[in-house]
Amino acid sequence: MEFTIVGVTEDFHAQSLQQEIDYVILSNVSFNIKEMAVKINPATASLAGYTNAIEKIKNEWTIIFPEAIFSYNFLDRKIAGFYNGQTNTFKLIRLFAMIAVLIASLGLYGLISFITNQKIKEIGIRKVNGAKISEVIVMLNTNFVKWIAIAFVISTPIAWFLMHKWLENFAYKTELSWWIFALAGLLALGIALLTVSFQSWKAATRNPVEALRYE
Repeated sequence: MEFTIVGVTEDFHAQSLQQEIDYVILSNVSFNIKEMAVKINPATASLAGYTNAIEKIKNEWTIIFPEAIFSYNFLDRKIAGFYNGQTNTFKLIRLFAMIAVLIASLGLYGLISFITNQKIKEIGIRKVNGAKISEVIVMLNTNFVKWIAIAFVISTPIAWFLMHKWLENFAYKTELSWWIFALAGLLALGIALLTVSFQSWKAATRNPVEALRYE
């Protein structure tokens, strides 16, 4: 069959960004008409407006194509359907990440409680000798900061490699910036310090007489 080209448009994505832009032909050949696109005025964006517009389209469809079943969907939902797998994966990762952060925070809280109980007499002696509250808090938190830094150094290349491999599934993808990993490290550090600082502050502000009463 021969056709006459009446116009050329810019390339556009007809599928998900996981695939490169392919050839697309827009034609009005009768046997190839499978669906049509209708733009609804944004002023009718409410549910009732959509319902009324769809009802009118259905009536017109029934008149023109009486033997064809009327079925419709929204373009934004259809595009979102291209990424259902990624969306579900993201939800699972977010859920497990929240659980992991909660478990890690509980573990840190228990660990700092154990350490402060072990060093209660040392903290009392330091305070008697003039140590400030801030110095005691820094002393208790230093080890945690060190281990968080070591964990960050180990986890960053692993996270970069996994993200890079995942992005290889997309023909069009973003670049991984260093600030993403830096922000993740700062968030991890902030959560850890918030978890341990409260217990450290309680230990640092405790009356040293209580710790040294029986010494």
